[in-house]
Amino acid sequence: MKIHSIQLKNFRNYIDCSVKFDPFINILIGQNAQGKTNLLEAIYILSMSKSFKTKVIDEMIYFDQDFAKIQGQVINNQKTLNLEIVLSKLGKKALINHNEIKKTSDYVGYLNVVLFIPEDLMLIKGSPKLRRKLIDMELSKISPIYMYDFNKYQRLLKERNKYLKLLNEKHLKADDYLEVLSEQMAQLQVQLLKKRIEFVELLNEISTKMYDYIALHQEVLSIKYKTHYKDMSYEGILEDYRKNYQKDIAFKQTTHGIHKDDLVMCLNQQDAITYASQGQQRSIVLAIKIALLELIKKEIGEYPVLLLDDVLSELDDTRKTKLLNLIEGKVQTFLTSTNIDGIHHQVIDKAKKIVIENGNVKGESYGRK
Repeated sequence: MKIHSIQLKNFRNYIDCSVKFDPFINILIGQNAQGKTNLLEAIYILSMSKSFKTKVIDEMIYFDQDFAKIQGQVINNQKTLNLEIVLSKLGKKALINHNEIKKTSDYVGYLNVVLFIPEDLMLIKGSPKLRRKLIDMELSKISPIYMYDFNKYQRLLKERNKYLKLLNEKHLKADDYLEVLSEQMAQLQVQLLKKRIEFVELLNEISTKMYDYIALHQEVLSIKYKTHYKDMSYEGILEDYRKNYQKDIAFKQTTHGIHKDDLVMCLNQQDAITYASQGQQRSIVLAIKIALLELIKKEIGEYPVLLLDDVLSELDDTRKTKLLNLIEGKVQTFLTSTNIDGIHHQVIDKAKKIVIENGNVKGESYGRK
């Protein structure tokens, strides 16, 4: 899976830009605020139909323009596809080969990407929400059914919390409608939990090997899925809801469910969230991101595209080398940097360098000058 080229119209600080990419390594070079991350964001939007930076469409449209367009030629299973995202005040439109796709679940998956940004280094010691988001984002890329069920669960959760608030304010007890909402959510969670646990087991299997390589065989990484439920059957989940009806009404929110679950990461059986050093945290995140490349390849038969936004500057020389060794010759990669002079690796030497200046491609070259 690769992206051959991209065209941007009125996107962020790009008025009109077209650029072709190398099938392996592309380095976007430029000073800060010139548009390097914006180009990565455009590729991400082309993949996921949403940004990793904002939910506000107006922020992505060039000043004083009515719309923005991102168009890319993608090679998926040796077939060339034309993907297109149009952003306007009316909303967002996704097209494949010029045909509009109404449902996000029918669009996502034609261009898979794995994104690695400096904020991801908070994955270990940050909130459980970050780790749940990782699971849900990556599962949605490889399973349209998971995406559909998860979105439905989110809608039901919002409705249930709204109703719990109403019951609380009117000093009412649980009723038939709360039971119906709970039944529907319990039913969805059976499949969602199964998918999440299977995903984490596979992620653990691959991440363990990657961490062993990156950390020079010094510690053993393990990742497990953590859920409140002891009985993950429909009956068990529904019974848990029923036991907590009054608690949920009192708190005006659903206190149990997959929206409260987490990942447990351990090094040598010690909780990484508590005990991992900063260097170990970076190695864990790096191992997970590389594992995601291999996991997606295992699931769909092709490597996704890797997006690295200013990540190399956050890694020491050893971790940079390990990362570049693991992706060399396998994964189409886009990385941003203000300067690559201090990075010595044959992957960098062979890469296509694309110079970005004020929303324009000012130069394209190979090798070092």
